[in-house]
Amino acid sequence: FRSAGVAKLEARLLANPFLAPKADELAALGLGVRELAAAERAKRVLRLQGGVVLLPSAPALALQALAALPQPFTTSQARQALGTSRRVAIPLLEHLDGLGRTRRIDDEHREVVR
Repeated sequence: FRSAGVAKLEARLLANPFLAPKADELAALGLGVRELAAAERAKRVLRLQGGVVLLPSAPALALQALAALPQPFTTSQARQALGTSRRVAIPLLEHLDGLGRTRRIDDEHREVVR
């Protein structure tokens, strides 16, 4: 799978792994649903809830940063540690929860599963 848009997206996310582009930015790169699905099948991107698109390495990078936080941590602390917005942090944390790498303790707190 080859796409100039995916290559530009990869370069952008390598520089800032958690600054996921918004839908209009993806569209400007020529990346619609079909192109993103193909990129995901080729393991070049990871698509999360809410249209968040990151690199497949993002969960591992996030875990490194989250493990360095005092446990348990809040969503706000996670967002700040990752240098991202709630729009990206929430789906990423939910993805990590689903993988069993983080665990939700209550409405405010999560912890990295050791």
